[in-house]
Amino acid sequence: MANKIYMTSGKGGSGVTTCALYLGRALAETGERTLVIDGDRLAAGGIYAAGLAGKQTYTLADCEKGACRARQAVVSVAGQPNFFVAGTLGLKDENAAAEAVEELDGIFDYIICDKICAGACDGAFIVTEPYAAAIKSADVCADTLAGEGFEEPQLIVNKLNGGQIIEGEVMTAQEIAALLHVKLAAVIPEDLMLPTGKIKNFTRKAFRTAAERIAGKGDGLCNVLKNYFGPAGYVRRKLRARI
Repeated sequence: MANKIYMTSGKGGSGVTTCALYLGRALAETGERTLVIDGDRLAAGGIYAAGLAGKQTYTLADCEKGACRARQAVVSVAGQPNFFVAGTLGLKDENAAAEAVEELDGIFDYIICDKICAGACDGAFIVTEPYAAAIKSADVCADTLAGEGFEEPQLIVNKLNGGQIIEGEVMTAQEIAALLHVKLAAVIPEDLMLPTGKIKNFTRKAFRTAAERIAGKGDGLCNVLKNYFGPAGYVRRKLRARI
């Protein structure tokens, strides 16, 4: 059976879809057969972000209509033999997506559900930015998940900048997790290249570290402070402050 993970946030723009896709890719690179369910029923944001626009024949909306089986809506990502994405564009009833997850359960090692199919998942991950509004929203999200039966949701602190930690502008990921009383699963650094469809090597390594931790193949966390000490780190902090 697959490990089924529900990924969500309490605030828009926290990067849930980005984290779902890159975490899914990283899990696939560690050998785990991984599927990401794109929960964007209106614009297929995950499909576009994965570079699969126009490459899918069916979505889970077609399964809902009885036009195909769930596995026919699954699209493989080029160059990633273990990584797959399924879209929900046009889906009307979320229960149809949950039924598709059940149908696909035995085919994958991990199924990551991007803001959809909470009831079909075994565990939940909250994605938060390191800023006050996002942290407060994550706290509300944790309470909501507890009410939905997720006893131990885990936390991904996204867009964390080491320079801002040193300058005292934001808390560390460990401090945020302690404040929320939620187990810290991953730390992802701020990467201003991501909106352009590119990713820094440091960020890619952070997702790989997160995947290994989640899959029980490691226990590391990304050290976002690493590049912000010394003369070069001082320059990075000042440049970041001017963006």
